[in-house]
Formats: sequence, C-alpha cells, structure tokens
Amino acid sequence: PPSHPAIRKAVAWVVSKRNSDGGWGESYRSCVDKAYDGAREASFGTDKGSGVVQTAWALLTLMAAEVHEPRERAVVEKGLALLMKRQQPSGDWEQEGITGVFNRSCGITYTAYRNVFPIWALGRHHEWVDNIPQLC
Repeated sequence: PPSHPAIRKAVAWVVSKRNSDGGWGESYRSCVDKAYDGAREASFGTDKGSGVVQTAWALLTLMAAEVHEPRERAVVEKGLALLMKRQQPSGDWEQEGITGVFNRSCGITYTAYRNVFPIWALGRHHEWVDNIPQLC
C-alpha cells in the first residue's frame, strides 16, 4: 500500500533527486557506475538540466505511489509543467541525448522514449488528479 514505509522511503528519495527546474535527470555515469549520479552537467547530453524522459519516469513513480500530501502534489505539478513547457508545437519533444548505457560502454538513444514516457505521464496525471480526493 502507498503508506508502507518502503514506498514512503522511495517517494522521499525520488523527491530528493528533483532538480531546481522541477524535473529530474541523471548522468550516463549512473549506468556505468551502478549508482545514481545526478550531475547536472552530465544529464544525458542535455544542457537544460532535467530530461523529459527522466522527469516522466519520476512522475510516473510518484503517481503510482499515490502521493497526495500537498508538498508532494506540488512536486508532481512542477514536474508536469516542465514536460508541458518542453513540448514542441508539433506535440513532439526534442531528442535530449542518450537514455541508457549497456555493457558499461555503449550509449543508447531510444527515440520513442522522448514521446512515450511524457505522454504516459500526462495521461496518468489526468487519472491521478481525478483520484486525489479518494487518496486523502
């Protein structure tokens, strides 16, 4: 359940990794070193700090954990605002850089990720907002 200590600990960790722009990002070094590296200057090839893919992943995590406290809800809303701000007039999002590393040496760009995960997070948000009163 969302109130389980392990879920609450995970929520706190995800929230603690949020960047000042409201989103999330990480360095490719996380895959290589097998430890989170949130270095802004190395955030998967983007100079914008947070990536839309990593931001969508974090938002999906928080919404799946059914966060409902006002501070946590504000974190979700700010992350969502970043996704909407970065969306292009065509509905697409820019390719921001690699989104994974395998064999500790090869960077991968999954071009669909830049659209699939932000769209998923936006859609999930619609459902999540409708359920907030029931979560409290």
